[in-house]
Amino acid sequence: MTTLYNGCLQTGCFPRRWKRARIIPTTKPGKENCNDASKYQPISLLNIGGKVLEKLLINRIMHFLYSNELLNQNQFGFTPQKSTTDAAMVVTDFVDEALTKGHIVALVSLDVKGAFDAASWPSILKALKDFQCPRNLYNLSRNYFSDRSAFISTNSMRIETTANKGSCSGPRYWNIQYNSLLNLKYAKWTTAIAYADDLLIAVKAATVAEVENFTNMEMNKLTQWSTENKLHFNDQKSSHADIKKMQRKESNRYIPIQQPS
Repeated sequence: MTTLYNGCLQTGCFPRRWKRARIIPTTKPGKENCNDASKYQPISLLNIGGKVLEKLLINRIMHFLYSNELLNQNQFGFTPQKSTTDAAMVVTDFVDEALTKGHIVALVSLDVKGAFDAASWPSILKALKDFQCPRNLYNLSRNYFSDRSAFISTNSMRIETTANKGSCSGPRYWNIQYNSLLNLKYAKWTTAIAYADDLLIAVKAATVAEVENFTNMEMNKLTQWSTENKLHFNDQKSSHADIKKMQRKESNRYIPIQQPS
């Protein structure tokens, strides 16, 4: 087994039979009597041998990224020795410093539609290439993302189709893709904090008009990034708040994020 896995890591080959997933539909709680297909929650079962190889691969990639300090420090999700408390402290420090100087702070919370299932495999591979990831690990990732399939079978039928999402290493691959969002060229008055797929944009300015203008400038950057990476923010789950003198104040003057068509 050791020889087999070392061979896969060295040659960049992920066996095809390990890339086939069996789909088991389970009924969502409270929807037992529903006749719509959305009542089912699909569970994807992967080959144990493939899951082991996948873990070997992603662990080596993350070791390379952490050793070379290539990941943005403002990603607090699925990151060793970081937690939601650390993320909250960064936000608190940003707000406290701004209010001390008499500034107004706008906080924009963004939610990604589909989260990890929406991760773009081409974007992940591009990020690995930009990181100058070791060639064997890059080749194995590229092979892992290709020719994947999933099937579902019953007593009377069997359906198989290609698959372009789903991975037990999805959260850490997500961090690799999301890193480029945290590294966008934000202005000096802005900071971006992420916990997994949850994103908070904090903007400070001297006046309400300025903070609205600066915030919309940053939203335009995020909209362009989401278009390039084929991700979409959920406007129904996204929110914002203006903070002045430590009091939360609703503002109706903020221009909502314009989703790409």
